[in-house]
Amino acid sequence: MKRLRLPTTRKTLTPMIKEKKSALQKATELLARQEQSSALLRQKLLARKYDAAEVDAALAKLKQHNYLDDEETCRRQFEILYAEGKLSVRQIVVKLIQRGFEKNFIEQLIPEDSDEHERLAAEKLLEKKFSRGKNFEGAKAWQFLTARGFDGEIISAVVETVRS
Repeated sequence: MKRLRLPTTRKTLTPMIKEKKSALQKATELLARQEQSSALLRQKLLARKYDAAEVDAALAKLKQHNYLDDEETCRRQFEILYAEGKLSVRQIVVKLIQRGFEKNFIEQLIPEDSDEHERLAAEKLLEKKFSRGKNFEGAKAWQFLTARGFDGEIISAVVETVRS
């Protein structure tokens, strides 16, 4: 029986040594994939075992060069979520807080006509999810909209509109 011989080239014998990227490089890489808050970016870098001082220096440099702007990023994300009309304003606020943005700033972004927008968004969601007419189940509609963060008054009005 013949023995198989593995090729012994220099390339296969040298182990691959991968250098760890700096916190600034990794932060830039993460920002290139997706816009995010400085708080979330800091949390991700610390989770990857970067030194806190190095992380803070990297974030400061990114802010200095306008690669990281929490207010503008928050504004853009709020506008996108608000325009989609799939979430209530309350749920948008919670989502943005989870992404590391400050609640006070987020609440300043809420437009004056948010009640009308919420009513239209809730109506749109109900029409997409439930059919009008005899088989319409108000309790399920209530549960569906409550889970999406809509206010009780808005839900009542929308359920009555869809019911008729």
